[in-house]
Amino acid sequence: MKRNYSIKEKQTLRENLSIIIPEMFDEFILYSHTVTNFPLRKNILHEMRKAGKPLRYAMELGEYCFGADFALCHGEIKSSLELMGDIHDVDVMIPEIIRHIHEIRQLNNTIQDRDLKFSTKQLRSTLRLLRNSREKLYGELTEKLNLWEESNFRTRIVISMEGEMNII
Repeated sequence: MKRNYSIKEKQTLRENLSIIIPEMFDEFILYSHTVTNFPLRKNILHEMRKAGKPLRYAMELGEYCFGADFALCHGEIKSSLELMGDIHDVDVMIPEIIRHIHEIRQLNNTIQDRDLKFSTKQLRSTLRLLRNSREKLYGELTEKLNLWEESNFRTRIVISMEGEMNII
């Protein structure tokens, strides 16, 4: 989905970033409620991650224009997107492993000799580890999103953009 932001041609980078970064954050945080309350809706998490990438890159540009507090906000956004990426990687790997287990079990059903059958113990163990790590990572992400909501993270970003200006 292509997003349009209200960039003004005759304004500075600092002024344009002050306008579009809150818009980008609003689009990113829009998915927060669903992500925190429904952990199995993987497609919503992926949409939130896709909405956060332009925000991350815009904030990367903003580090040259705004103060140190803005850089801290950028670091939090960046770390949350990396966390979402890790969760997404696990979400992609789990169905693949399940598919492999299913194929091995089908193959084992065709083999009569018990000694020749393939074991799925290691794959099941890996699957268990991935599910546990996803649960842990998802818990961290949920805590972070709830903390942002409680502390009004958007306001913190806006205030950090209005603060002192870095000299380029």
